[in-house]
Amino acid sequence: MLSAVAGAVELVVDRPYKAGEPIVVWCGPQPNSKLLINYGFVDDDNSYDRLVVEAALNTEDPQYQDKRLVVQRNGKLSVQAFPVYAGKEKEAVSDMLPYLRLGYVSDRSEMQSVLSSQGPVCPVSSCMERAVLDQLADYFKRRLAGYPTTLNEDESLLSDPNLNPKKRVATQLVRLEKKILHACLQATMDLIDQLPDHTVSPCPAPYAPLLK
Repeated sequence: MLSAVAGAVELVVDRPYKAGEPIVVWCGPQPNSKLLINYGFVDDDNSYDRLVVEAALNTEDPQYQDKRLVVQRNGKLSVQAFPVYAGKEKEAVSDMLPYLRLGYVSDRSEMQSVLSSQGPVCPVSSCMERAVLDQLADYFKRRLAGYPTTLNEDESLLSDPNLNPKKRVATQLVRLEKKILHACLQATMDLIDQLPDHTVSPCPAPYAPLLK
């Protein structure tokens, strides 16, 4: 750590270091967006790097209050933030699915079955699963489309040795964000490919959960 001592800055280390041995400073479990703001750098191998997917139950749903009770019973909120960590995108997508499936339940008898269950269990038909996964895939595609550059264009920029340093770290940051989103999209598409009938049409979802 760094501390101010008698008008100077003192570096306090965790152990004895030999002359010429590099000192690695750990800035804590922060995503790259925070590292860039607080310290001015981005770590390509940051296991704490993450994005957030926010899902919300549709308040216009006639069964909103019942669904709100179910998610609260299972440790979630009616507006729930799902962290997506780099390298754990499949796990994050799997964590979102029970929440999203609940939003697609429209039959009152099915909702009563969910209320009486002891976990986040929803009756899942092939068409409901396809609708949930399609919504999730479209969401990741929209987020990726919101960037002014593609991953290939980012790689091309970073290969330029004369790239402005500020532009370089900013490009590194968005490139890593896009990699997380691409991995999420791939995990979702893999689940779609595993559905038993690829020709199934998605179920209608008048009160689908909201993603942002």
